[in-house]
Amino acid sequence: MKQIRKRLTYANVMSSIAVFLVLGGATAFAAGQLGKNTVGSKQLKKNAVVAAKIKNNAVTSTKLADGSVITAKLADGSVITGKITDGAVTTAKLADKAVNTAKLADGSVTTAKLADNGVTTAKLAGNAVLAEKIAANAVTDTKIAANAVTDTKIAANAVTNAKLANDSVTGSKLGSITTVEETVSIAANSIGFFGANCGSGTLISFGYLWGTNAPGLYTKDIFKLLNAAFVRPVNTTGSAANFTLQLICLA
Repeated sequence: MKQIRKRLTYANVMSSIAVFLVLGGATAFAAGQLGKNTVGSKQLKKNAVVAAKIKNNAVTSTKLADGSVITAKLADGSVITGKITDGAVTTAKLADKAVNTAKLADGSVTTAKLADNGVTTAKLAGNAVLAEKIAANAVTDTKIAANAVTDTKIAANAVTNAKLANDSVTGSKLGSITTVEETVSIAANSIGFFGANCGSGTLISFGYLWGTNAPGLYTKDIFKLLNAAFVRPVNTTGSAANFTLQLICLA
């Protein structure tokens, strides 16, 4: 103790006090008076930044790591149209069956958005394909299923001669065929006019004949009108002669 007292000088005491004050002041400075940008990642303890420490709107897009916003982080209905940039929603971003009918805006699914063969029969609602939805010449023979075209699908008078293949109409395809005959006596030196019809049947063909083969008997006109045939026979002989108009009808 005596030796320590011998060595205690004014200078030693003051220097010791100065060191104590400097160390004590540095501690207080570190705790309460940190400078701007002095606290980095290394200075933060794990889980030190809680929600209460984050200022509103402080977490911007640049603060989020790629892929960090998962489904659990999104509130229901939070992703609206205005929040989605054009072309941002790719297949990889969508969960299976995530896009239902209610999520699609009217007219949003255009032709370019549909994969080839993407619209199957099961995807079409009953009566969904209207006439106006079918492009001109779109329905080719390969689009028509076997036995799809029934008689009720064919409009009246739609099957013309040009639509029938050679030898396609066989006897079994025809209804019953009947013959209608109308005979009239044509007076001597006169011109007659009469006709006959097939009733409810369809006129297929027609012809005529005279009751006798004599010079001066001929036909001036013979023609078809709707389901009937008409004729103007001429008799320039001196006596009456019978004239027969024949029709072939399909019942």
